[in-house]
Amino acid sequence: MKLALAGLRRHRVVVTQPLDDAAIERLDRFFDVALCSHAGQMTRAALIEQLRPAAAALVGEGDVIDAQMLDGLDVLQAVCCLTPSEPRMDIEAMTRAGVRAMSSPDAGRAVENLVAAFGFGRLGGHPPDLLNPELLCDCCSF
Repeated sequence: MKLALAGLRRHRVVVTQPLDDAAIERLDRFFDVALCSHAGQMTRAALIEQLRPAAAALVGEGDVIDAQMLDGLDVLQAVCCLTPSEPRMDIEAMTRAGVRAMSSPDAGRAVENLVAAFGFGRLGGHPPDLLNPELLCDCCSF
């Protein structure tokens, strides 16, 4: 069942990594999912074009999100990197831009991070792997 609120458009989420059907279905309940056809092989310019209209992204360890990339991505609100190691994201730049940054080695948990970042689901408003918790409002931080 898709979330439909009085005809409101859902936020677009760009997925650059292969996900199983259950993960895609979970995202699709809350977001307009855009699966990149060249997952893991996109150029920086192609990634920027995909992210331009997106409110969220689930990227891989090879995808770099830095200050220069964030310039012009005014709609972007949250990014979760699917990686077992340190994400290649400029957390300070993302914080300045108001973009919640998360990282998880597990696809299911990465999906739940994005769902929670937008206030949906069981963990609404509290992504478990948030890397810049200063973006939580005073009433939501714990």
